[in-house]
Amino acid sequence: MTIAKQKVLIVDDTPENISLISNALSDRKRIAATNGSKAIELALQHKPDLILLDIIMPEMDGFEVCRILKSNQETKDIPVIFITAETETESIVKGFEVGGIDYVTKPINVRELQARVKTQLALKTSMDDNIRYIAEIDKRNKQITDSINYAHLIQKASLPSKDYLKDILPKHFVYYGPRDIVSGDFYWAKKVEDKTIVIAADCTGHGVPGAFLSMYGIAFLNEIVLKDKITEPDQILNRMRETVIQSLNQGEMTNMQDGMDMVVLTINSNFSSVDYAGANNPLWILRGEEMLITRGDTMPIGKHVFMNDFTKHTVPLIKGDQLYIFSDGYADQFGGPRNRKLMKKNFRAKLIEFSEFELAEQKKKLLEFFCEWQDGNEQIDDTLIISIKI
Repeated sequence: MTIAKQKVLIVDDTPENISLISNALSDRKRIAATNGSKAIELALQHKPDLILLDIIMPEMDGFEVCRILKSNQETKDIPVIFITAETETESIVKGFEVGGIDYVTKPINVRELQARVKTQLALKTSMDDNIRYIAEIDKRNKQITDSINYAHLIQKASLPSKDYLKDILPKHFVYYGPRDIVSGDFYWAKKVEDKTIVIAADCTGHGVPGAFLSMYGIAFLNEIVLKDKITEPDQILNRMRETVIQSLNQGEMTNMQDGMDMVVLTINSNFSSVDYAGANNPLWILRGEEMLITRGDTMPIGKHVFMNDFTKHTVPLIKGDQLYIFSDGYADQFGGPRNRKLMKKNFRAKLIEFSEFELAEQKKKLLEFFCEWQDGNEQIDDTLIISIKI
């Protein structure tokens, strides 16, 4: 809408004043009313960009007209300049209180009127532009959010189902807390012949970029484990690294450093031992009140300064052991009385503290503590904890 097309409603019970004001604003579209009722009718019908409103009129004064306009959703945002012969402070203040934004005194100074109208119409143009921009942003944001919500459904469908996990891991819980709608953390589990393979992964980034990489990761694991029948955890990590580097074109001349941290567990058929390999992240086993820590290799799945083969660790298991694999999001969360990171030692202490409860209750208490620790802070990363009880 250009300024030349902006519309001004002039309201005055004196035709001479209407004529004077109309001539002064000859570069605008003008409509006029000689009483309050007609002014309200025209305002609703034409939606003017500005109203010049006389205060002293018979039947309904300008204050009442303004109150009615401001109480109506369709006219409440139309700016009102009062025209008045009254110069008392009380009258001027009352005009602002009922919703006026400016006033012009009688007898009317044409140049002053033109300047005030020009200023208010320019402000109205800016406000209308902002409303349109916000509406467009809201529209685009909804489209994007709808797309991400759909992507969330796809990502969720790519994860192991609760029924399948319960079938291959009778005693377990999965704590999965995306920072955004979609997550850069993911988990993967399959029963392959007499072995149960469980994987927890943390992709570079979170939100949409992390989710893209996580979907790649799930597809790669399906290819490596299910098609190529690779079940040894170190070999899975080695092949994953090769595939990620090749798929993301992480050659010598690229700065693409995206990748993932990952833990792979291959549990034997009678759950008497577990083969473990880790890209940056460890395996924790709670045995009684002692947390046994098996550390992985300090290199990610992706291009890195160190590119050695990953290491396989075979760890004997006994009945009652509780295994934990996880991403770093839970321990890295800021909060608490000093607004610091939780840190792994405190995370470990909470796992030990909650271990006396049933698995479902452990998961509930981890969530409750995380919210308590967060204490209003923004969640900084995706969170993932998988626990398996032997």
